[in-house]
Amino acid sequence: MPFIDKREGVTVIPVRGEGGLWEFLRLPWRIYQHDPYWVPPLLAHQRDFLDPAKGPFFEHGEAQYFLALQGGRPAGRISAHINHLYDEIYDRVTGFFGFFESLPQPQVTAALFQAAADWLRQRGRTRLLGPLSFSIYDEVGLLVDGFDSLPAMFQSHNPPYYAQFLGDLGFRKTFDFYALRLTQRFPVEPLETKIAEILQGQNLRLAPYDPRELERRREEVYELFNEAWSSNWCHIPLTRKQFQSFYEELKLLLRPNLVSSLLDGDDLVAFSIVLPDLNPLVKTFNGKLSFWNKLRLLYAAKYQPVKKARALVLGVRQRYQRRKLHQALILKSYVDAVRETPCEFCDLSLIPENLRHYMKAFKIFGAERYKTFRIFEKEI
Repeated sequence: MPFIDKREGVTVIPVRGEGGLWEFLRLPWRIYQHDPYWVPPLLAHQRDFLDPAKGPFFEHGEAQYFLALQGGRPAGRISAHINHLYDEIYDRVTGFFGFFESLPQPQVTAALFQAAADWLRQRGRTRLLGPLSFSIYDEVGLLVDGFDSLPAMFQSHNPPYYAQFLGDLGFRKTFDFYALRLTQRFPVEPLETKIAEILQGQNLRLAPYDPRELERRREEVYELFNEAWSSNWCHIPLTRKQFQSFYEELKLLLRPNLVSSLLDGDDLVAFSIVLPDLNPLVKTFNGKLSFWNKLRLLYAAKYQPVKKARALVLGVRQRYQRRKLHQALILKSYVDAVRETPCEFCDLSLIPENLRHYMKAFKIFGAERYKTFRIFEKEI
């Protein structure tokens, strides 16, 4: 049954069928039509991600999407979802929300969260957490600081009033993720000396990127990822289907001089991936991933000079942590990025607020926090 707030004229309905899903997907164009920093999502990609028959989340989760209607027109949206892997690791009382959007009308937001909470309570949930769309390794958090710049790849973006609306509904902060930016340029030679000093006596070697070697080590990368981030807030190990989805998406975008790995003998112990930030280009697509746009993306990822980069992944096996290997990989990525490109801006994200040693390492090289993404919670 739809949730109806007759006093405010808001109706919330569950999304049904292909037509309803496309209304859900297209709603952000109404919300952000005057926002110069919004990057329209690639509709075909997001359509598959949200499809229970295709999206990797639905291997271990369930979700319901809702649309808020006002005057017969979509005015807001939200997902309510349950992650059964989270249940096994943490608790069975937490439900999640994501993909939240609303016009600047608090009654629309209130109606959406009422519908999401009702759906979750019917399934035994008493705590609502989010936004997670669908996990901390997808788009995560509500932007609460740093509205004056384009989001980097795989970052969320939203109007400033969202946080106020959630606060008015009784939500409180649970956890923050940070985005840092590095705009300073340093001489390369002293940094290469520093890398050598860190690795001296550790019997480790930096390995150049090789697509065939990456394919051979796919299982190692999968295991290292899940091990390296196992202590992160709300970490849930990636399933092989999730990892495969990430892997297939990223491997076409990798640039040899922006991928670094450390080996102990023949064992992979750490790796980092930096990507050219393609969001300025994606913004011009207006949600359409045509064949020509795919070619433009691949060319920009592989060959165009990198003016802005996104440091996407950095992982070190647990028994090798606290050896400053993360610093060595950060420096290696920086050296390789600035040696061959006119890179003016590197986004370092998303960094959990409790990883203070990472923050300290980045700040040594002049990185500054410029965006904050917040997870909220509320008892329902």
